[in-house]
Amino acid sequence: MNYTLLILIMLQLLLTSHLFILPLSKKRPVFLDGIEGSLFFFTFLAIIATIIHPLIYIFALVLAFFVYYTHCWIVYGVPMERINNALDRAIIGGKSTSVKKNKGLEIDDNMFVRIVHLGMNICFIQYKNKIYSKKSELIKQIFKKFIQNYFI
Repeated sequence: MNYTLLILIMLQLLLTSHLFILPLSKKRPVFLDGIEGSLFFFTFLAIIATIIHPLIYIFALVLAFFVYYTHCWIVYGVPMERINNALDRAIIGGKSTSVKKNKGLEIDDNMFVRIVHLGMNICFIQYKNKIYSKKSELIKQIFKKFIQNYFI
């Protein structure tokens, strides 16, 4: 038995239960972000690479770095309208202003947020800070909490 494959499968099962089964059992949306989301995609593709072909490891690394360094969130279980509503409420809660720019919102000239609808209740949210500010970090945290507190 290949021990690498066994370890990757165990890690994938732990990540899947932590990121998918726990929120769905409480009727909450699935929220992939940061290092957890990167590690989930990497282990998933690493299992496939171990079974099929080792060159897929390169694709797994590229995807993991993309998810981590682009500061994106992948949300499953919340419709697009509710995500836009949560962003509006987070902007109001952070006492900020927003301006619609091409395919996104610019908040206080500090942060740009883009929301892309990928399919049935799956959204890709990307944010970029022009300058680090506590206010933009506060808005991100409020936005994240509003999304996580929706019921499916």
